[in-house]
Amino acid sequence: MITPELRAQAWRDADAAAHRSNVVIRLMSTIEQFDEVRAVFDEVWPTEPGGTEISSPLTKALVHAGGYVGAAYADDRVVGATLGVVGRSRTDIGWHTHLHSHVAAVLPEFADRGVGAAMKIHQRAWALENDLDRIDWTFDPLVRRNAKFNLAKLGGAGVDYIEDFYGLMSDSINANDRSDRIVLAWDIASDRVERAMRGELAPRPRADWLERGAQIAVSSSADEVPITHTTNGDLQLVALPYDIVAIRQADAEAALRWRLAVRAALHPVISSGGRLIGLTQEGDYVVEVTS
Repeated sequence: MITPELRAQAWRDADAAAHRSNVVIRLMSTIEQFDEVRAVFDEVWPTEPGGTEISSPLTKALVHAGGYVGAAYADDRVVGATLGVVGRSRTDIGWHTHLHSHVAAVLPEFADRGVGAAMKIHQRAWALENDLDRIDWTFDPLVRRNAKFNLAKLGGAGVDYIEDFYGLMSDSINANDRSDRIVLAWDIASDRVERAMRGELAPRPRADWLERGAQIAVSSSADEVPITHTTNGDLQLVALPYDIVAIRQADAEAALRWRLAVRAALHPVISSGGRLIGLTQEGDYVVEVTS
């Protein structure tokens, strides 16, 4: 339930996160500001010469229709930006209105300072202020650092697996890989997310999960080759490569092996109602299986 107390705490969390990252988060509303946002997106997600990730007029239309565009400022410079649109997700009792966070980016020289977290936590406060209790977005299931951020840092849960969501992608980061995506549900008014805001969902060692009865569905060999295993338990662990972006650039076939192994382990489980609920310290997904 969204309460005045929850909204007030969310804004305090947002202010604290921005302060820790030494940035100021502001809502964007003008074409000139959207041009600055577009420049960040295009630098982080470079497209073909002359192309752009999201045009400023389109951004203007999305904000006019009730969407969210926020930017992180270091002094007077935009160093990060995120864009979300109001959408609907189908539930057992009908359609549920949520914010779909489509894209977020931080300039490379400002990475690893918590700027991305500050932007997300600001987006959460804005959504709660606007009576939205859930934010969804998609992420590549093979990118371990994003999985840790989404599941452990923010307290989201992976609730769907979509093969080739965007089709073949040609930007320099995705390097013509298949665009499988996890749909993350960030239930921003939940106790789980409030615990995440307090830092209580840090990854636990793999051994802890094995002691609880988890079974290994995918492991990694010493030379980082995925190995699949037969499982039948309600809790499974799925290993991820240490750095899939580097693997893509060095060995496309190795990247494809990881894509197919993780897809085979996750797609049927999540499509049948299972959820990604966490990540181990060693880099395995923790997967709840629905019987």
